[in-house]
Amino acid sequence: MPELLNTISPSSSGLLPWLTEWGPSVLVFLIATAAFLAIARIYRRRPNDEEIRLQKITPSDPLGPEPGEGGFGPLTPALAVQIPETEKERRDFHVLLRQAGLYSPSARATIYALRFVLMVAPLIAAGVWVVATNTEHPWRVVLAGLFAAAVLSVIPRLYVFFRRRARVQRIRQGLPDTIDMLSMCTSGGLGLSESLEHVAGQLTSYPELAQELMILRRQAEVGSLKQALADLCARVDLPEVRQMAGLLTRGTRLGTRLAGSLNEQADHLRTARRQAATTQANKTPVKLVFPVLFCFAPAALILLTAPALLQLKDFVAPSAQMSTASEAGRGFGTGAVIDALRGLEQAPPSPFIPGSASPGERP
Repeated sequence: MPELLNTISPSSSGLLPWLTEWGPSVLVFLIATAAFLAIARIYRRRPNDEEIRLQKITPSDPLGPEPGEGGFGPLTPALAVQIPETEKERRDFHVLLRQAGLYSPSARATIYALRFVLMVAPLIAAGVWVVATNTEHPWRVVLAGLFAAAVLSVIPRLYVFFRRRARVQRIRQGLPDTIDMLSMCTSGGLGLSESLEHVAGQLTSYPELAQELMILRRQAEVGSLKQALADLCARVDLPEVRQMAGLLTRGTRLGTRLAGSLNEQADHLRTARRQAATTQANKTPVKLVFPVLFCFAPAALILLTAPALLQLKDFVAPSAQMSTASEAGRGFGTGAVIDALRGLEQAPPSPFIPGSASPGERP
């Protein structure tokens, strides 16, 4: 204890020696405490045998769990408020959450709180790193912290966006089968509400679509079918869903038979899906041009031109072994050819004139 008091006494050189000596210990203590609290929280939320038995015999709620405190407990609202947003951004994000299937009232607060934590944590880590290590270039650490904070704060919103896109795609895949089942139920004498309940119970391969149908049924029982279908079109922003909603609205308002119209709609959706798959298949060769060009073309070019380039290199700049071989008559280069021509020392023959002495005779 006296050593600690001497360390933090005013006579010391400042905060840096104290952080250097006690910083790792404090950091390990905080990490261990956070891990212990997280494990205790998870264990406390674990249901007992009685709760598990009640969950098995109680039907699941399609609207999701009851409102809770959020992912960070009582601190969730306070952390979420730190992210500023306009009223338009609030409405747009609320629609995005509904389209992503996040119907819990605490979903928005949890995501915004997570964004704030991911934005502040790198900044704090960068500040502690600069103070504790006394680095020569602190601005680099600060810039890295700012970049990490900007990137990490966007991740929760990107998660919601990609979750919404994947969910809409799965709902689109299950719409033809759903419309066929609705057509069979209505042609068999069931009402629209009973048909929706029966189809939602049978759609085990498409749980997102079953959830939307159960929400549609409950809203239609509480209010009107037209309002429930309008809310369905807002939650699932697909033209196929709007067409189905128009068929159901017109059928219930005019009292016409829905079976024939639903069958035609299902056939149209299957045809459209087949055409979309054909379009994607036709785009594949065009998309393969760039991988082939940048991956296979350089390798083929190297294989075809490498032997010629190596021979040209040996001819223009022969190595020592090639020069020795050229002197022995086993190889040649430009210098070897010139030296061989000079070594011949052959003068051009003089022209022969008739009547004159031969080149080998003397006059």
